Amino acid sequence: MQYILSADTAKIRYSMHTATHLTEIYTSEAGTVYQCDRQNRILLHFAGELSVLKVDAFLRLKYAVDSIDLDAMANSPSRASDFDIVTVCGCDRCFVLTLTELSALKELLAGARFILELNSMLHECLNADLV
Repeated sequence: MQYILSADTAKIRYSMHTATHLTEIYTSEAGTVYQCDRQNRILLHFAGELSVLKVDAFLRLKYAVDSIDLDAMANSPSRASDFDIVTVCGCDRCFVLTLTELSALKELLAGARFILELNSMLHECLNADLV
């Protein structure tokens, strides 16, 4: 299945005949993270591109981005430290990002992860058996 992001309505639709409702998890100036319960996928719209990830690949991507030392990148005089390449198993995209893009992606992923954890905790509390 192919996902298409329509810019005017900010909704994602399958290229098949049916439209699927996606839950917007987190939005920043850099992009948006959606959740598709039907396919159990996380959709990352960042830098004008859409990446469809399983939840474990999303978590691996967040870990990979979090492990990059942005302070060391900023303080290094080497031209090689002007960008970093991030790729994870289960992601159809290789990210080649500058320091500002890495910072924006880190913030986007952190916000999405926080909302996912908060949602999980709320469901646990609401569905807990009262004794």
